[in-house]
Parts: sequence; structure tokens; C-alpha cells
Amino acid sequence: MKNYSAIILAAGYSTRMGSFKPLMKINGKTPIQRCVELFENSGISDITVVTGHMNDAIVKELSDIRSNSNDIRIIFNDKYSEGMYSSLKAGVESLPKETNAFFILPVDIPSVQVNTIKKMLRSYEKIKGGIIHPIFGEEKGHPVLVSCTLAEEILNTNPEGGLKELFNKHKKQWHYVQVTDRGILLDMDTKEDFQVLLDHISVYPCPDYQECMEILKLCKVNRDVINHMKSVAQFAKKISFLLNKKGLDLNLNLNYVYAGALLHDVAKGKKDHAEQGAKIVEDFGYKCLMEIINEHMELKTRFRIGEKEVVYLCDKLIKERTLVTLKERFAEAIVRYEDMPHILENVNKKYMDAKMIKKSIEEILGISIETLSENF
Repeated sequence: MKNYSAIILAAGYSTRMGSFKPLMKINGKTPIQRCVELFENSGISDITVVTGHMNDAIVKELSDIRSNSNDIRIIFNDKYSEGMYSSLKAGVESLPKETNAFFILPVDIPSVQVNTIKKMLRSYEKIKGGIIHPIFGEEKGHPVLVSCTLAEEILNTNPEGGLKELFNKHKKQWHYVQVTDRGILLDMDTKEDFQVLLDHISVYPCPDYQECMEILKLCKVNRDVINHMKSVAQFAKKISFLLNKKGLDLNLNLNYVYAGALLHDVAKGKKDHAEQGAKIVEDFGYKCLMEIINEHMELKTRFRIGEKEVVYLCDKLIKERTLVTLKERFAEAIVRYEDMPHILENVNKKYMDAKMIKKSIEEILGISIETLSENF
């Protein structure tokens, strides 16, 4: 395993935002805290934070984090008014001699996921130096992982176009890591950007809609299957919303329901597709959805009315994109397997489980689920 470091750039003025970005609160944590924790949770113990504007405030913010960390260096860049490249140079100059490669992350990109960092590390272990860019869709994002062979050039040059110009000189050394983490693209330069970021973080640890669609694209899922999952997701979210309004301590997490339904057939067509689908979402960094996806075909534990039960039921009620009765949905399978008792027994179990969940939900809502089709 090579030696890795991380440089977090937090020296700017935050002029366009109007508030000092490193210390703005995002669900109880500041961007600087989120960036530090990202690398710590990814196994990066050598972290440099480069400060400039409002240095004392950042130092104060980092004091508690620093006491719990292996090693956070705070480097004050007295030339921060010259721009980000001067802060990068200050960070690179502080790197330990044994460092093989280092991450560069601006503090205003605070929603990158640990799985992205780990995936970049695994990729870097397989190459001989260079620059790794994470990619979401067709777009490069942050952080960038850079070989220390470029450190001397960074320290001894002042390209007019900054880091972008320097990287462009080394395009032959570029490598890409495809990720399903939209956080690599989301900065917070303006208040509008900040709202987009908040909306994205609000669904964590689940993938948002665009991330779900990227997963399905990468897994080459059939368009008809995707349309089915969208319909299941829409209906499951609607039922969950109504259940939550009824209270009864259900507190269904609509993000889990929606994302789980959007991805439940991600491995459709493969053997044991529910189990395979659960492994796929785990590999993409969304372990939180494994149970919903793994049990959408057959419930493996004694059920209650929770996220996986709602997705399980809605998957049975939606045939392709149409809401049907459970009797209609299971009729074909019951006829098909009438001469195969061992399979028919399993089909009937699924049918009975679905009926019991449906009955429980209808008792809570006080209405028949079929009546919800009017606005579906």
C-alpha cells in the first residue's frame, strides 16, 4: 500500500457566497469538518488544511477535531490573496517525504463519499503514478489524486491558468474512476449552489435520484425495467408518506423507500437477482439499501410495516407500470407452477405475505390501497 496524504484548501474569501464557506453549517457540521472526516474515515491519516482568510476562526473550529485525529496540519498561506494555486503550493510543501500521492479537495465541495475515496485509492494502487479524476456521468469532479512526482513542478511554477493549466500539460497521465457519487460535482460557490448541496445531502446515506439513474445506466438495466422501478418508487413513496402522516411510530424513511424501490431490480435477469442487486448497491457504497433490495422478492425475516415491506408490496402491486390487484399479479404464477408443489408453495407464501402487509397498511390508512390509484 502506497502512502497517501490529503490537502484541503480553505484559504479563500468566499466572496460569491456572502458567508464564510468553511464554517457554514450543513446538517450540524461545517464543510471543514466534513472534509476532514471524509479523509479520516477513508483511512487517510496525513491531512493538511491550508488556511488564509479568517485563519483564526478555522483554527478554532479544527481544535476539537485535531485532538481526535492522527495528524492534521494547519498551514497558514500568507499569500492566499494570490489565489488557490498559492494555497496548493503551501500544502504540497508541507507533505511528508514518504508521500506517494496526495488528494486535493477544495473545502467548498463537502459532500464527497468515503466510497469514492476508497475506489480512487484502489485504482491508484494499480497504476504507475499520474493523476486520477473521479467521474460522474461524463463530468470530472473532486477530489483529484495526484502523484508526488508532480510536487516539484507545482512548487516551482506559477502557471497563469493555475492547476488546470498544469494538469493539462500532463493529460497523458490522466486516469479516470467512474463513481455514482454526485457529491464530487457539488460545490457551494453561491447560495443557489448551497441549496442544491443541502437537497443532495438531505437524502444521505441513500443515493439521490440522479445517482440512482447513474447506477442503472452503469449496470445497463433495460429501459422497461427502469420504468417499472420508477412506478414502484412513486407508489411506494406515496404510501409511505400517508403512513407517516398517520403516525403510530412508524417513521418510515422516505429516502430509503424511494431509492430502494428505484434500484430493487438493478440485477434483473441475473440468477438470484435480489441477492446480486444487494451486492451491487453495496459495491457502489449504498449498504443502507441492501436489505430492501435483497428482500424485495421474498421477505427473509418476520415482517413489520417498514421500508422493505412497503417496497415488497408495491413491487407486487405494480405490473410493468400498471397498478393491479395481488390476485391478478399472482394468478399467472399459480397456474404456471400448479404441477410443481415445491415452487407453488413458495409462490403462495409470497402471496400471503403480500396480502398480510396490504391488510395491515389498509387498517392503518383506513382506506383500500386500490383507491390510491386515482393520483398514481
